[in-house]
Amino acid sequence: MIEAMEVLLQAWGREVVNPAMDVAIASPLGRMGDDTPGGVGGHRCLSLVECAVAISRASQAVSMALDGMAKDAPLGLGSRGRVLQRLAHVRYCQGLQAVAVAAQCARLGISMRTYRAQVDELHAELQAEWPVALARLQSAERGTDAHAAAVKRARAARDVARENARAERKRLADRKAAARAVKAAAELRKVGAAG
Repeated sequence: MIEAMEVLLQAWGREVVNPAMDVAIASPLGRMGDDTPGGVGGHRCLSLVECAVAISRASQAVSMALDGMAKDAPLGLGSRGRVLQRLAHVRYCQGLQAVAVAAQCARLGISMRTYRAQVDELHAELQAEWPVALARLQSAERGTDAHAAAVKRARAARDVARENARAERKRLADRKAAARAVKAAAELRKVGAAG
């Protein structure tokens, strides 16, 4: 088991089963006979754009990597990748209540030994695929207005940090100069009082 991949997959699983991502569209027939107008309801996250914003970049990369593994060879691992993708969904997308490993094995129809071997294989494959998927996401974002705005904000933050560092150095130099001036004035008074 690779601990970093375990943590990453757990975070991905929490985001996948996040209740805020559930989509519900009210049926016009569901309220037939009520005094309320039909079709009222739904959820804020009906748009793919809103869903993409609600999911972190790391989780998007995990989903891309798992989907890539599930593709047929030579692009992916074929049926082996689909087995690993299903394992990821059964193991990490559990919601609030944890499902025992024995119950997961029963759901997958495999033994405990096979389960552990597949978890190790999932972690190893994801460790190889995840950085590639993350790089693809970042390169896809490069041409967008949002990326340009993020770069602009980063530059502005860097400029402000440099200006603050310059101001702090100037304040420190002024404080040292003031301390030297006070010390020199005190020595002049000593010399004047002694003389």
